[in-house]
Amino acid sequence: MIINTEVEIIVHGRVIRAISQDMSPFGMFVRLEAPLPVGTEIELAITARGVRLTAPAVVVHSLSTDEARGLGRRAGIGVLFRGARPGEPGAALAAEVIRQIEHHVQATPPDDLRIVVADPSTRLLERLSTALGNAGFSVAIVTNGIEALGAALTRTPDVVLAERDMPVMDGLALLAEMGQHAALAGVPVIVMSELASDLVRLEAFQQGAVDFIPKPFTVLEVILRARRAARASAKDPEKVVLRGAINHLGLPALLTMIEQERKTGILTLTRGDNVAWLSFVDGGLRRVRSSDVRGDSRSTLMRVLDWTDGNFELAAGDETGPVELRESLTHLLLEHARVRDEARRS
Repeated sequence: MIINTEVEIIVHGRVIRAISQDMSPFGMFVRLEAPLPVGTEIELAITARGVRLTAPAVVVHSLSTDEARGLGRRAGIGVLFRGARPGEPGAALAAEVIRQIEHHVQATPPDDLRIVVADPSTRLLERLSTALGNAGFSVAIVTNGIEALGAALTRTPDVVLAERDMPVMDGLALLAEMGQHAALAGVPVIVMSELASDLVRLEAFQQGAVDFIPKPFTVLEVILRARRAARASAKDPEKVVLRGAINHLGLPALLTMIEQERKTGILTLTRGDNVAWLSFVDGGLRRVRSSDVRGDSRSTLMRVLDWTDGNFELAAGDETGPVELRESLTHLLLEHARVRDEARRS
């Protein structure tokens, strides 16, 4: 059970202050930057409701920084309580741990949210499955993007948590594939990775991720962010209905499809550091904005139509802004083709 409590570890007369990460009636996992060796005898202390409780314990598991990184968690130790039976020195502390676990279970909201978790590490999957299950999620665990896509198609999840680097199909490819399915394009996807540079995170967001969680992380952080993403998506009136790469369809084909299907909403295009927003009402293009240069809708559209790479995301919803383009999309596309041909000849 994920319960974060301030803990004191007394070993060889030295007091180490730390934070618990997981608790059970028999012991707990404590985060430590310099884990103690397995077999180390310690005294464990917590303060609950103004009372300091202690118990003898022994280190039964030691997780180094490198080992922890593969599990998406921090280094630390697993300790087993000793003398925890009634009448023994650690009975009061063990009873308090049980009380906190029971209180935590009662306080956990029954979200009934479905999550697909994809990561090549089975140990991490076991950890997340247990924690998310205890937090009220219905959890499906898979080890690669293909399995994640299959699980999502079988039963649409409320949120997907995917490792960026996976075999067969990685997290970014999974994002792209989900964007091609109307039932999955609006499902929020959270990407997690040991690599968390600005470029790595930007790439994930451009592909359609709603959040990015660097490893290592605490499971409580994952639970809170997954629940928030799922709830926000459920309440969002502007559902994403399609997303993908511009070079897969080409902008003219994409715009024509939106016109033919009489979509209303906003098409967001990203290319490098530039972003463009195209507003549609019943399939008609009404307004275009871009982050790179200020200008009217027509001139902005002519520049944007030159984009041959990047990503797109179509969010359906009411569009009530001013109308700045009244020509048909076909007329605008023909005008762009004419301007481009003249520029090529000159």
